[in-house]
This record gives sequence, structure tokens and C-alpha cells, in this order.
Amino acid sequence: MLKLTSLQTDLLCELFNIGIGRAAAAMSEMLQDEVLLSVPEVHFITVSEVTDHLGKRSRSMYCIRQPFNGTFSGNALLIFPEDKSLEMVKVLIGDIPPGTELLQVQRDALLEVGNVVLNACLASLSEMTNTPFECSLPTVDSGDTRRVLGTRVQNHVVLLIHIRFALKTQNIEGFVVFVMNSTSYEDMLNAVNRFIAKIG
Repeated sequence: MLKLTSLQTDLLCELFNIGIGRAAAAMSEMLQDEVLLSVPEVHFITVSEVTDHLGKRSRSMYCIRQPFNGTFSGNALLIFPEDKSLEMVKVLIGDIPPGTELLQVQRDALLEVGNVVLNACLASLSEMTNTPFECSLPTVDSGDTRRVLGTRVQNHVVLLIHIRFALKTQNIEGFVVFVMNSTSYEDMLNAVNRFIAKIG
């Protein structure tokens, strides 16, 4: 696991906590129900480590992928273990028959959730770096961790943000994952350090 200073970690946690708070408010309105999101846990780890970490929770998962470009670039992912993603869709669109494949309307529901959560996190990063991010259209993918993360990014760095979604009737565990190459990772840390110097 890659080491951050306590100050870097605290700043990133606070940064994403603000974004997650915005996402919770937007999701509450979307679901017509109170949504509480936990204070995010932030870790920088390797793709191999995050593959093992997520794989212990579910063999199959759904992933909303949002490519972004700006001060640093990469892919922002919102990942749900398969059973949890179907629970989220059920909250959005109602009952889903057992064994049903995700139909377009169900994919649209996941895209809507991903759009809210990922855009909130990217907006927080944009405010910190004082530069906008250009985002491509999000997509939904499914499969094991290697499939949803991508087999060609094993040497990339992952910013893993663990979030728990708490609704009145259930708790839904999800993960926001930023996958970046080593250059973007360094650019991100430099942006964090510049922000620390600015507020210090």
C-alpha cells in the first residue's frame, strides 16, 4: 500500500466527504428517501491490491465507469457487489425478478446513481485543483474485479474510497475507485500539496 502523510489523508477524506454529502442530498431527492453516506475511507493502493480487496466481497460486480481528463486523468468507477447493485436498482425502479439480466432501464438506473456520486467526487477534486475536468459518457460494465477494473492497468495506481450507503430499509456497500497511471498519481499528490500550502 502506498503511504500518504496524515495531512494528505485528512485533506482527501474531508474533500471527498464534502462531495459525498452532496451526493447523499441528490440521491435522497432522487429516491424520495433519506440517504446517509458514511464518512469515506481513502486509500492509495495498487490495482492488484484492490482486485484482491473487492474480490473478497463478491465474485461478480457492477461498475459505472466515468473517464475524466484535467490536471490529472484516469477513470472514476462506482463499484457495487452484484447483489448490492441489484438492491440499489430495486430501490430505484421496484422489484426485480430473480435471475433477471439488467435491462436497459436497470442500466439507466445505475448510470443515474453513478452520475450523481462520481460527479460529486470529481467536482470536489475540481474545486481543490481550481481546474475543470472533461468527462466522457459513463458506461456500465459487469463481471469479476479484473474485468471491471481492466486487465491492462495492472501497473496503475488506485485511489480507493470505501462508502456505505444507508437507507431506511437497508445498507448498501459501494466503492468509488479512481484508476490513474503513475504520472497522474504524482500530479494528484502535487495538487494536494499545493492546496495544503495554500490553506496553510
